[in-house]
Amino acid sequence: MIVLGCDVGALATKTVLLNNGELLGWDITPNVGRLGQVAEESLSKVLRKTGLTLEQIALCWGTGWGKKYIPYPHSPENLINCLSRGARWLWPAVRTVVDIGGLTTTVIHLKEQGGILEYRNNDRCASGTGFFIELAAQALELPLDELDSTASRARGRAHIGAQCAVFGESEIISHVNDGVEPAEIVAGLTYAVGLGAATMVRRLGIVPDILMTGGVTKIRSVVWSLEENLATKTCLPDCDPQIVAAIGAALAGADGLQGQVAINRITGDPS
Repeated sequence: MIVLGCDVGALATKTVLLNNGELLGWDITPNVGRLGQVAEESLSKVLRKTGLTLEQIALCWGTGWGKKYIPYPHSPENLINCLSRGARWLWPAVRTVVDIGGLTTTVIHLKEQGGILEYRNNDRCASGTGFFIELAAQALELPLDELDSTASRARGRAHIGAQCAVFGESEIISHVNDGVEPAEIVAGLTYAVGLGAATMVRRLGIVPDILMTGGVTKIRSVVWSLEENLATKTCLPDCDPQIVAAIGAALAGADGLQGQVAINRITGDPS
């Protein structure tokens, strides 16, 4: 049974296709333009990659803050549930999920059996998120994929202490005007983002295994900062860490479809 999961996030829309627990294909499309059109574009891309048609998909489930903009028929699912389900499927031993996304950082503690025990979102503007990092990269005139290599050349770390994305950008611009080396500014930026996420984890309690998800996780120096501040190692999924919630949405769809099949068998409904 082929099921689709779509996660409409703050900065990108992610679409995945699963077939009986196997990841068939996925797509990540930046949110440029109307979100409904972006969701359609992402769906078209993943269908082309897999050679499938929409008629072959049994169920579609959506999640993320923008799930209401998904234009095709779908069932909605809570983002926390999807992150937890996707993380557990990818890493069965996970007890803590740290998701650093476009506008939010989320920490989820899971029970040993996999249920949600507790979770927390950041509550200070967009500080420490993908949006903050994009603003900083623009101020430094650096591509996002060069942040790690730039930070690796730093001989020190510039202090980035603002707890607001806008003020943080101003702080970075001040460092630039003061002649601070870009490498030291980037090193300070990624360290601050990792520190912020680590602080959230400590508030809930450090429970390994810790799985890192979300687009910011692709910036390895952020993950290293979190590990340094928690004095523990983290884990990464085998797939792109940005599609974990979309996987969770597809898994929710598979659960719903299997449940419907079971009900149909009991009632004798042949559909």
